[in-house]
Amino acid sequence: MHPPLYRPHPKCAALVDALVECHDNNVYGKFWGACNDQKAAMDACFKAEKESMRAANARAAKASKARHARRQAT
Repeated sequence: MHPPLYRPHPKCAALVDALVECHDNNVYGKFWGACNDQKAAMDACFKAEKESMRAANARAAKASKARHARRQAT
């Protein structure tokens, strides 16, 4: 299962478009693996996107915690 495709995915837009096009071109084949390569590439891109978002959130939380600790120290 993948996240909703209508949400903006700037880094993965080409892969999302390729999967949607494959699904459009293979009406029944999509159920039997005709689009597995496109989906695997898109899933890998989504995983990398999620990992970068997680790292950015961790950095922001660490900075916020440091600011809070400085305010408490003064």
